[in-house]
Amino acid sequence: MPERPGVRDVLHQSALLNKLEAHALEELASACRMEPAEKGETIWLSGKHTDYFGVVGVGFVKMVKTVETGQDLTHEIMGPGQVFGLMGTVDGCGCPLEARAVTGTWYVRVPKADFLKVYGSSHELKDVLIRRASVRLHVAHDMISRLSTGSVSNRVGAVLQILAGDYGHETAEGVEIRIPLRRQDIAELAGTTVESTIRVLSKWQKEGKIRSGTQSIVITDLEAMARESRI
Repeated sequence: MPERPGVRDVLHQSALLNKLEAHALEELASACRMEPAEKGETIWLSGKHTDYFGVVGVGFVKMVKTVETGQDLTHEIMGPGQVFGLMGTVDGCGCPLEARAVTGTWYVRVPKADFLKVYGSSHELKDVLIRRASVRLHVAHDMISRLSTGSVSNRVGAVLQILAGDYGHETAEGVEIRIPLRRQDIAELAGTTVESTIRVLSKWQKEGKIRSGTQSIVITDLEAMARESRI
């Protein structure tokens, strides 16, 4: 397991929760606790009503939906500072997706009741949450468009671009996506098979568009990747 971070440090790095007033953030932090999750561990099952949501401290969590065929489809990858399961807390409908650790992970468990107290009195937090929901809906709409009409290359390219935007780091070689993703995870996000994903990634690597390692993918040609993901 990675080193355990502090609850307050994790809440401060959240682009959503760090909008709270200092006293409100401190009050919320005192009610939270840090939880570990081993690689592959299920944090909660889809449809479950929980009395908390999570904020990733270290590691990555994926939000998964199991379809009728038994296949797991990954909808989102959440990294350090990102919140998961929040909308189900606010609207009381529960989370429609399963939360599963991609790596050894530490996350902050934020109690629903304590969050709703500060949420109700913070106009800025409400505004940020609305904007966040709007952005996520826009991204989801774009992804649905690509998944429903795009080729495998379009889909895989779109996934890499979104991951690069969220988790990319500029390097001398290009933009490095530092997430230990399996090819299966990328395939699930792209809505295609592992075999097709491997073929596309191998082709791009040979063409010099990406460099693939065991723990990361580097997009070496951003313009080419943008063309690949365009419908």
